[in-house]
Amino acid sequence: MKITAIKQQVKNPERVSIFVDEKYSFSLTLDEVLKHKIKLGLEVDRADVKRLQKISTDGKLRMRSLEWLMSRPRSTREFRDYLYRKKVEPQLIEELIAEFTGRGYLDDRRFAKWFIELLHRRRKSNRAVQAELFKKGIDRELVGEIMSAEQEDEMSRLRAVIEKKSGLPRYRKDPKKLTEYLIRQGFSWGLVKEALEISQPED
Repeated sequence: MKITAIKQQVKNPERVSIFVDEKYSFSLTLDEVLKHKIKLGLEVDRADVKRLQKISTDGKLRMRSLEWLMSRPRSTREFRDYLYRKKVEPQLIEELIAEFTGRGYLDDRRFAKWFIELLHRRRKSNRAVQAELFKKGIDRELVGEIMSAEQEDEMSRLRAVIEKKSGLPRYRKDPKKLTEYLIRQGFSWGLVKEALEISQPED
């Protein structure tokens, strides 16, 4: 068997289609073509073709994974779960995590800061934010470090939630129900009590 054609792909000029004995066999990036010394007329056996097809499959997965990572910050656990759902081999999962961490595309600290800012904009309590970070697989020590350095005022977020919810009929005349709701959102009883006292109109 031998490579009889190498054709640049129209939709992705960075990849080429490789034909073995006049039949399409696999595709590679231009860098992979150079790395593996692929050229017209190269003699290959079944083992060579199988190895190159594996390189092609892994390369496509790497590209899709990078696109997924770049859509927004991700935690390492999110990325691992994504690859697991794709039924990627465990060894390749670890290789991709190491590669993308080394290249700065995967960074739990950066993800945690982004996620905290996102949840604070949604007026989430610090306790709720911490719980969500734990679900995303962020290390407890890292969560504690970042949260302790946060400058956001939890009371201001709580008061914003109270202002919004107080306009709803089910909470307007029932402070107890509002208090229970706020506590379920992760705000401490003491903070809720203080905020509600501040929010009460003077007689």
